[in-house]
Amino acid sequence: MADGFGGRAIIVTGASSGIGRSIAVELGRGGAELWLVGRAAGELAETARLIAQAGGPAAHAAVVDLRQRGALAALVKEVGAAHPHLFALVNNAGVMHPEPIMSGTMERWQAMFDVNVLAMLEGCKAAVEVMRAHGKPGHLVNIGSVQARFEVPGVYGITKQAVEAIGVSLREELEQDDIRVATVIPGGFATQLARGFAPEQLAAIAGNFKARGVEFGGPGTERLVSDPQHIANMVRYILQQPIDINIQEVIVRPPVSTKA
Repeated sequence: MADGFGGRAIIVTGASSGIGRSIAVELGRGGAELWLVGRAAGELAETARLIAQAGGPAAHAAVVDLRQRGALAALVKEVGAAHPHLFALVNNAGVMHPEPIMSGTMERWQAMFDVNVLAMLEGCKAAVEVMRAHGKPGHLVNIGSVQARFEVPGVYGITKQAVEAIGVSLREELEQDDIRVATVIPGGFATQLARGFAPEQLAAIAGNFKARGVEFGGPGTERLVSDPQHIANMVRYILQQPIDINIQEVIVRPPVSTKA
C-alpha cells in the first residue's frame, strides 16, 4: 500500500478497540510504525496482532492512564527520542457519560475533561515540540464528536466543543510550521464508549432506534451506528495529503441520525 507512511512514527490513543483500533490497523497497513496507547494491555496486544496480520511493522503497546497529568507528554517525548520522524499524533481516546448535568458527578465530569481535553492538549503540545525538533512534516488529528453540534450537548458534548476550539487555536499558532491540525467529527459509530452507560441510558438509545423503525442490534442498525473503518479511512486520507494544504475538519456520520 503506497501511502508513504513507511519510516514514520504515529501515536494513536484509545487504540485498544473501536475507532482507535481501526485507525491503528489502517495506518499500520500503510507502513507506519505505531505506538498504541490505552489502558488494557491485552486489548493493545490484540491491536498489535491485527496490525502484523495486515502486513504492518511491529507496533509498540504503551499502557497509559491518560487521566494522569504528564503521562501522554512523557510518552510522546519517548517516541521522539526513539524515532527520527514523529509524523502524527491521533488523539482518539475519550470518556463519555451521556447524562444530564443534574445527574452528573464531579468525578465523571473530571474524567471527561481529563481524557477528552487536558490529555489531548498536553499530547499536542509535546508532539509539536518533538515535530519541530525533528524538522519534518507532521500532523495532529483530533477526534471530536457530532454531539458537540447538538443544541443541548451535555458535558460530554462540551468537552468535544473544546476539542474543536483547540484545533482552531492550534491551526493559527502553527501556520508557519509544516504541522497540520485536523478535527474528525464522527456521528454514530460502533465504539466502546458505551461500556460505562447506565441501564437507563442504554434503554434510551434503544428507544431512539425504535423511533426510527430499527431494533437496536437488528437489521438496519448500520444505518444508525456505522463501522469505525470509515473513520480510519478518513484519517488515512488526511495523512496522505500534501503538507501544503490543511484539512481543517470533516464530519463523518451514518446516513440516519440518532439525535431525537
